[in-house]
Amino acid sequence: MALVLCMTLAVGCGRFLGDRVPPASAPAEVKRVTFEIVARENRCEPSVLAADRGGGSLLITLRVTSVGKQHVFLVPDLNIRWTIPPDTEVLIPVVADRSGIYQYGCTGLPWLGPLDARAS
Repeated sequence: MALVLCMTLAVGCGRFLGDRVPPASAPAEVKRVTFEIVARENRCEPSVLAADRGGGSLLITLRVTSVGKQHVFLVPDLNIRWTIPPDTEVLIPVVADRSGIYQYGCTGLPWLGPLDARAS
């Protein structure tokens, strides 16, 4: 129903689904790391996000740049869904709750879910 409504009104589902990022509250002694990600042609580069907490807290800052068109950036394991306007860079801070590899994806189609938009 929402998909039909979005297509009918030509508003875009991003407005209905909304951006979401959990609050990035971390202790002062937290380990900090920044990942540079480029969203281009419905793909993300690089395609792997690996985090090692080292037994403590880890504050990840995702620096995501959307090239050429609007992209929706998704990290399901971190509960992140963010709409990035064309040719714009955003910083998304998030506290990692585990070490490991996080799957993520980018799409230009705002009604696709995280499982449909995995990084290739």
